Amino acid sequence: MGIDLGLKVPAVLVTSTGKTKFLGNGRKNKYIRRKYNSNRRKLGKLKKLSAIRKQRNKESRYMKDQNHKISRHIVNLAQHEGVSIIKLESLTHIRKTTRTSRKNAKNLHNWTFYQLQTFIGYKAAMAGIQVIEVNPAYTSQLCPACGVKNKAKDRTYQCSCGYSAHRDRVGAINIMRQPVIDGNSRSA
Repeated sequence: MGIDLGLKVPAVLVTSTGKTKFLGNGRKNKYIRRKYNSNRRKLGKLKKLSAIRKQRNKESRYMKDQNHKISRHIVNLAQHEGVSIIKLESLTHIRKTTRTSRKNAKNLHNWTFYQLQTFIGYKAAMAGIQVIEVNPAYTSQLCPACGVKNKAKDRTYQCSCGYSAHRDRVGAINIMRQPVIDGNSRSA
């Protein structure tokens, strides 16, 4: 199973049988963050610091709950499909290496991808499923059919060979097919 993590769609997974699942709602998460940020700003002008702390804790609890639900769904689906290895992107230096606009930089720094990865990791370990990190370079740009590198237009990936799919689905397929970072290739 390959999992592509993102901001708009928190997790897109593809199994070796071809089953695809889009999990989470990135737009709702972004709305919740904006709402709490706006409330904190209003409370800050009124000098209500304890109320600001409560709001921050409430926002982090909401995001933690969403990550728990997504990770539980992933592991349950992996067990149902008989998956033995889950491959995830290694996003350790994503904030340093990604070129973003000022608008998107705030979203990138608020992204709780590491928390989601750890939740998937420990729940998969409890289920006896191995989690492996792979190199995320060009996973959303390589065509799964012919291997040519193309940039996706908006959310749709279109290749000159005729292959067309959702950009995050293409990323999940390529992550599933990627060799492991330490060089030992295993089939998913």
